Amino acid sequence: MRDPASLNLLVLDNEWRPLHRLRADQDWRRTVDALLQWDSHWLAIEQQRPDSPLPLWTDIRLTRTLSKRLRPMEIALADHVIHGGQSRFSFRKAGLL
Repeated sequence: MRDPASLNLLVLDNEWRPLHRLRADQDWRRTVDALLQWDSHWLAIEQQRPDSPLPLWTDIRLTRTLSKRLRPMEIALADHVIHGGQSRFSFRKAGLL
């Protein structure tokens, strides 16, 4: 069963299809290892909440910081999607990425 409030990092292929899912609370080295293993240059944030999918200021800050920090490694953040209740919010669709 999925945690009602979770944060995952998805390693994506060049067409943004998920290749591997990592819990965000794991050591960052596991994420880098997965990116190297899958030869990927794309990462996405997937967030699950029991209530509203609307982003909080901390979500926006996380997205901006991670996107900025990934650039020197030639890795791009494809999207940050928040699932909440029966809805979802995409940072990319909202123009925040």
